[in-house]
Amino acid sequence: MDDFNRGDDFPDEPEPEWDSPSFERRRHLLIALFPDRNVQAAIEKHREDWIWPKGHYFPSSERMHLTLHCFADQPPAMEKRLRDALAQVPMQAMNLVLDNSRTWRSKIAVVRPAEHEGLKALYTNISRAVQKAGIVTETPTFTPHITIARRTEGAAYPMSLQPIPWRVRKFLLVRSFTSHPVEHQVLATYEADEEDKEDGV
Repeated sequence: MDDFNRGDDFPDEPEPEWDSPSFERRRHLLIALFPDRNVQAAIEKHREDWIWPKGHYFPSSERMHLTLHCFADQPPAMEKRLRDALAQVPMQAMNLVLDNSRTWRSKIAVVRPAEHEGLKALYTNISRAVQKAGIVTETPTFTPHITIARRTEGAAYPMSLQPIPWRVRKFLLVRSFTSHPVEHQVLATYEADEEDKEDGV
């Protein structure tokens, strides 16, 4: 078992609050980056390298995402203000690299991107847009990650992750339904101008 790790690896970082029970509701709004099929396939391949406990759960690949903001569903007028505010957020294409994975408090398994200034700037600008729309939200520490499994107590993860390149070209506003039938309803897509230069890594 020298090639695997067990347990939590972020003793000094809080568990992402977007995975807390406060968001186990029927539906909420989510602003996020969604991996393309090639990145999904690479994550699926990486999951094969783990040792999973009985009862673990894999989110479907098309639902995997990197959360930029998450809050309660909004009435139509507020949703329109939010869409308009998000349309003013500058979006540049980014080359992210998913380069590490681990468990968090034995509840979830995640993959995380390397530090990227463009990703931090996008999060900051989206947070400002949400505030501009008049939506009051919690402000958890931004710890970018993609949840790849749940109910992971006792999971053993590889000591390294073959870096997964991810070309990000857009962010999405979706309504996420967390009760049956579980689904993501896309409300708006905000594309990058491919002629723009990419943000620095």
